Amino acid sequence: MVPINLKLDNIDFCMSSAQKGIMAMTGLSYIIGNKKMIEESKNYPKRSYYCNLYLQYDFFERTGEMHFTPPVQTIYATKQALLEYFAEGEEKKWNRHKRIFETIHQGLKELGLKDVIKREYQSGLVVSVRYPDDENWDFQKVHDYCYERGFTIYPGKISTTNTFRLCSLGSIDESDIVNFFKVLKESFTTLGIKIPAKYEVN
Repeated sequence: MVPINLKLDNIDFCMSSAQKGIMAMTGLSYIIGNKKMIEESKNYPKRSYYCNLYLQYDFFERTGEMHFTPPVQTIYATKQALLEYFAEGEEKKWNRHKRIFETIHQGLKELGLKDVIKREYQSGLVVSVRYPDDENWDFQKVHDYCYERGFTIYPGKISTTNTFRLCSLGSIDESDIVNFFKVLKESFTTLGIKIPAKYEVN
């Protein structure tokens, strides 16, 4: 979803999965690659049969089909997601996600919540938020309060720090984030969590 230029950035191979910026279903990864390099790899030692990029490429070129049984429903979902992606337009879509990302950070600032990664290093897609050091903080209770009102926050994936994640992906816009933070603030008030959020160490 983040705009890139394969030539200017000197990228030979780019791999991603359908459920990220394209917003399709999980279960399908794709590769955009240098065709000449893929064809030359025919002569490389084969370390995998199932995951061999040349074999997949060659079979697709000759038959128009995948080398192995494809995830059909996922492919149709991806096809539809690509139609929607180009209907919105890359630049317009990216600008919408940047607006959402800025609105997330504004909401965090108003509640005094701190993110894990320095802002200048963030991709603009997901924000990992540190748990506040508050005796009343309970992720499950906050999660459930938000979920019952139409919003989902995800537990973090950082093994050394307790976090939850907020995402700017999906068919959403600024107003959705504003409404989410109203609910999140309500959860803090209801559960007795201090605003601004309390942290022992900045």
